[in-house]
Amino acid sequence: MNTKHMNQMNLKNNFKKSALLLAMSGVFSMPAMAIEEANNASAEEKIERMTITATRSALSIDDALTSQVVITRADIDVINPISIQDLLSTLPSVDISNNGGRGQTSSVFLRGNGSDATLILVDGVRVSSATLGSTRLNNISPEMIERIEVVQGPRAALWGADAIGGVIQIFTRQLEGGEHFAGVSIGTDEYRKYKAGIGLKHGDGQTTVTVSHERSEGFDVQDDGELDEDGYKFTSIAIRGQQKINEDLSVDWLFSNSDGENEFDGSFQNNSDINSHAWLVRANYASEFSDVKNHTVFSVGQNRDSSESFSDFEFKGLFETRRDQFSLTNNSQFSDEFQVNMGVDYYKDDVSNSRILGFTGDIQNYEDEKRDVTGAFVHALYNGEVFSFEATARHDDVSGVDSENTYNLGAGYQINDDSRIVLNHGTGFKVPTFNDLYYPDFGTPTLNSERSETTELFFETRLGAVDTRINFYYSEIDELISTDANFNASNFDEVIIKGAELNLYLVATGGTHDLNLSYTDAKDKVTAEDLLKDVNATDEKLTRRAREKFNYKFTTSINVADLYAEYKFVGSREDSVFGADNVKLGAYQLINLGLNAPLSKNLVLNARVTNLLDKEYQTANTYFTQGRALYVGITYQNF
Repeated sequence: MNTKHMNQMNLKNNFKKSALLLAMSGVFSMPAMAIEEANNASAEEKIERMTITATRSALSIDDALTSQVVITRADIDVINPISIQDLLSTLPSVDISNNGGRGQTSSVFLRGNGSDATLILVDGVRVSSATLGSTRLNNISPEMIERIEVVQGPRAALWGADAIGGVIQIFTRQLEGGEHFAGVSIGTDEYRKYKAGIGLKHGDGQTTVTVSHERSEGFDVQDDGELDEDGYKFTSIAIRGQQKINEDLSVDWLFSNSDGENEFDGSFQNNSDINSHAWLVRANYASEFSDVKNHTVFSVGQNRDSSESFSDFEFKGLFETRRDQFSLTNNSQFSDEFQVNMGVDYYKDDVSNSRILGFTGDIQNYEDEKRDVTGAFVHALYNGEVFSFEATARHDDVSGVDSENTYNLGAGYQINDDSRIVLNHGTGFKVPTFNDLYYPDFGTPTLNSERSETTELFFETRLGAVDTRINFYYSEIDELISTDANFNASNFDEVIIKGAELNLYLVATGGTHDLNLSYTDAKDKVTAEDLLKDVNATDEKLTRRAREKFNYKFTTSINVADLYAEYKFVGSREDSVFGADNVKLGAYQLINLGLNAPLSKNLVLNARVTNLLDKEYQTANTYFTQGRALYVGITYQNF
């Protein structure tokens, strides 16, 4: 857990490889002064003093009133993940579903919510597909990541559409001027990765450039009677920079691009070319009026997500989203205890370049190809020594669908120096995708947005040397978008999601022990109309979500080597079958290992073993998962 006491323990033990920390917020942007101050601090000082927050402004970690997790660069270095899913899957109440292995379609379910009901950001840029609603996390190499922040629970009042389950924000790598690295890795299934990065200093600013290329022959991903290897390759680049103009004004920027292709099993298509890019330019201005400190941020950016599908090199369709984005926010600090944040967000989705190949072989387009979304919010936060309060209200106007009003309310009570309790209540919504609305022979233009209402209570304390956190949450989702009996997109009745999480974190002589246990019950609610049709009707579980999950992570240092061990248990789930009843996917257990060992001052050996016991399991019906795999790499770095 990321409490003040845990950080003090880490400092006393000089244990720089922090575990997955709790209580850090994910937001849109961080003031430039805070970025500069944080960059000049050590890793521990960043965590202790300053964070990018769920208020969309800089805030001390201990003042956050939301349930959060942060994965640091130090965590990534010792875990040596092959994909972002390797990191997210260890978090409480997170389910990962893969249609095969790395490079295949992947879904992230946060607290039982759908994969398109969690907002994904890269340095503040929305990167989800407007056609599918989901995000291709497989395109983003862990080498490009500085940290990942996960805010659990609805944050639509701050972020707008899609933040029902929460917000996952990925921040790209930052290196100091003159720092650089280069490395190569090899592994199972003819895996190859090449990576490099450099930090460039320019006056009162710096720019980081990172590149990564990886490829693999893959393995047979689907149980379809056809034995073949389904490989992939991706090439990614990210440029992240900032420049201080004067004492009050600074500018930062981002450019990222990922190109690749992957093979998969399918009767209609079996390979695709994918591309995604994002760019952002952001201005940060600090001012003071009548003893009120203000920080104003204006940003303009764009995201493009493209997937072109083929079957034996014959064109089968193109799905492309272009999203232009603008944002203006202002943080006013009236006192040490009280601040107000206000902002306006605008983005425009354009899918006019998409081309859909119909069943008759003709090329079709979406009936409506563009959509504007405009939102405005106000957020107030009071942090006293004993009581803390926050309130947020937002209005969003979505062209072609409807308008939405959302809110968040939170209250915290500091019981003593070691303990506090927080209560949150919030609403959220998810806009129908272009596929939901306009896909030929499937879409329904009259769909309503999904709407949610969630209450969460969490308690955090220190029991002896153990930092402890307990969460309880309850969500109701109306107008859930799914497929009806005629295979058309439809709104359905209420879904109930309730869950609990237990997190324990201990720094002992042997290393760090971090475990979490979560229970998630996500079901369709049976209505009176359902009972009239079938007196034996019962609540149905939402597919691919496990009720029980347990994760244990242990990190230690032996001489100069950092060692990581992970045990994971995922309970049974249900999955859908076309034209038949759901099937049960069995529970499974995994053990993964990681190593980060300096061979010299600048040379580091990295290694990872996944699925050590070579277990056979499925996260999606009919799709295989990878057996035991070994990855080994060498990295040269001067930091």
